[in-house]
Amino acid sequence: MLATIRKTIYKFNMLAPGDGVVVGISGGVDSVSLLSALLELQEEFQLTISAIHINHNLRGKASARDERLVQALCDKLEVPLFTYQANVMDFAADNKLGIEEAGRKLRYKYLHQTRSEVGAVKIAVGHNQDDSAETLLLNLFRGTGLRGLCGIPPVNGSVIRPLIEVSRSEIETYAEKKALPYTIDETNAGLDYNRNVIRNSIMPLIHSHFGNTTSDVIARNALFMRDEEDFLDSFSREKSGMLAYRFSCEKILLIEELVSLPVAIARRVIRAAISELRCEMGLEDITFSHVESIIDIARGRTGREVSLPGFKARREYEHLILYKEQENSGFCYVLEPDSPIRLTGLTVTLSLNPTSHYTHSFNYDKVNMPLELRTRHPGDRITLPGGTKKLQDYFTDTKTPRHRRDSTPLLAHGSDILWIMDSLDRINIAYQADENHRACWVTAIR
Repeated sequence: MLATIRKTIYKFNMLAPGDGVVVGISGGVDSVSLLSALLELQEEFQLTISAIHINHNLRGKASARDERLVQALCDKLEVPLFTYQANVMDFAADNKLGIEEAGRKLRYKYLHQTRSEVGAVKIAVGHNQDDSAETLLLNLFRGTGLRGLCGIPPVNGSVIRPLIEVSRSEIETYAEKKALPYTIDETNAGLDYNRNVIRNSIMPLIHSHFGNTTSDVIARNALFMRDEEDFLDSFSREKSGMLAYRFSCEKILLIEELVSLPVAIARRVIRAAISELRCEMGLEDITFSHVESIIDIARGRTGREVSLPGFKARREYEHLILYKEQENSGFCYVLEPDSPIRLTGLTVTLSLNPTSHYTHSFNYDKVNMPLELRTRHPGDRITLPGGTKKLQDYFTDTKTPRHRRDSTPLLAHGSDILWIMDSLDRINIAYQADENHRACWVTAIR
């Protein structure tokens, strides 16, 4: 088993010499064997190893027993151990999650917290080859795309899985040879959870018909699919960057370019855009039907809109816009000289003295202070080279998306707009500074 783990570490570039590693250890045979194996490889990779145990408090005395076993094992192996008490039931209820999902979220919360506290580089967890095969089937039954058919990733950010190419039977044999103590979670033997149904009912039936190497075959195919998925994902993200304009709370894609792509790539481009827009939420809760509804919007008439988890999608002329709704997006600030106004992604400063860093200068004699930094008001107007125009007409002519019209920063003097701080950067020619009048300077830093 040790040779397979070493090969896996090098194959997926899991560890570098000198890495600090936090090992998640439940007390089961997988995690106990993982800790033991990494200790055997500690000198070779110059690792600094610590362990973490999360007591989920779901099994009463059995949970306490697991914690004691892990503590005794880490004391014997002289491995620093961090323990946490997790109230999974309350967390699940508060966040409307299933018990399995709540437990997983809390585990990774504490794993990442501990990694940060001890200054480690990696988190090692004990998922094995059988787990990956079971995950593929579980995702298939739930409904999934290619990503879900890739099983469990060997590496996911700072999380590594050195046992991912080792079978459960090999792990049990290793633990027996090393005389490693481990606990058996009696709840794994039941059929209360979907994963248990696959593990205890479906996989044995598959093995009886297709042989005991079936898990290995499924897991290896999952890795092959992951290579293809990674390529397609990288290609689609590259396309997403070519097709889209990026703003802090929105993602804009060119519809003509999007619909010219093969539909499989178009879906991936949309998913990449959603992932970037939602940041840490990524694609959580995003389904195939959500992506299809966005494609439907892109193919429809302008103004069509659909509400999705955490954002909206809208067609505005030749653009498909994915955006987060901002509460209380309207604002109004009085610009005082040399007192910066800070908005999200923008800092605006008024100066009455010349500065080499100003963005625009204005005719101070016409301005009649104070100036305001605000969003639009009824009756706003701006004078451009073609004449005076209502701000509403300007937004219509420039095809500014409706949701952005209410949040575009404006430099205003009464109902006169001196500067529209959008991508076109238009200023009011009636207030331009000249050599015959005093000037004021306004700087906008994005």
